[in-house]
Amino acid sequence: MVQTFNVNKNNQVLPIEWQKYTGEEIVVNTIIRKGKRIQEKKFYEDKVKVEPTGNAYCIGNGPSRKGFDLNRLKKHGQTYGCNALYRDFLPDFIFSVDAKMTAQMCADEVGRKTIHYAPSLEVNRRHAKGMIHLIPNNPHWISGNQAFWTAGVHGHKKIYLLGYDFREYGKGQLNNIYQDTDFYGERNGDTIMDGWLKQFRDMIKMRPYINFTVVHDDPPEYLHYLQTGTDLGNTRVINYAELDEELAPR
Repeated sequence: MVQTFNVNKNNQVLPIEWQKYTGEEIVVNTIIRKGKRIQEKKFYEDKVKVEPTGNAYCIGNGPSRKGFDLNRLKKHGQTYGCNALYRDFLPDFIFSVDAKMTAQMCADEVGRKTIHYAPSLEVNRRHAKGMIHLIPNNPHWISGNQAFWTAGVHGHKKIYLLGYDFREYGKGQLNNIYQDTDFYGERNGDTIMDGWLKQFRDMIKMRPYINFTVVHDDPPEYLHYLQTGTDLGNTRVINYAELDEELAPR
C-alpha cells in the first residue's frame, strides 16, 4: 500500500518512498452487533492506471492565475484541478471533497468527460453512478491540495502550481476565481490559510524527489519560505513571464 504519512515520534514529517498505486481497501459500512463495532471493507482496484506524461500542472482557483490561458498547458503534460474549474476548463484529473459540489459535478456528468476523484463517501453515493474514482490513499486535504498529492502518487517528478495563493485578500477583493457563484458564496476574508499552506509544506518533505514550482506574479512573502527545517532544494517560485518562456516552443 502507498503510504499517506510517515511521521516520527517527534511529529516530524519524513519522506515517503514512491510505490505504484494499485488500489486500496476502504470501509464501506459500519454496523454494531452485540455491542461490537464491525467494519465492512471492500478493495477498490485502481481503474485509472495513470502513467505520468510530461509535467504535472496543478491548477488552483486563487486569483493569481486570472488571465492565464490554461489551454497552453495541455501539450506540456497532465493537468490537475478542482471543483468549479470544469465550468471553464476541463483538466485531465479533477478533485472535489465537498458533498454539494460533488453532487453538482455528478449532475453535470463531469466524470464522463474526465477523471473525477473524490473521497470514499462520495464514491459510494447513489448519484455517483460509477463516475467517481477514489482519491488514492486520501490524506484528507482540501480539494486543491488533493491535486498535487495525487500528482505525486501518479509518479510525477515536476509539479507546477498555478492559482495557489493559500490566502484571501480582503473585502471587495477577488479572493477566488469562482466567488459569488454556486457553492462558493461571498469571500471577504483577509487571512492566510495556514492549514492549507502546511499541507503543501508537508508534501515538500514527503516527496523530496519531486521538484515543485509555484507560479505567481506577486508572491506573498510566505511563498519564499516554503522550506521549513532542512532546505531540501526542491521548491522555486517563478512568475508568469518565466512560465511563458518555459512553455514557448524550442
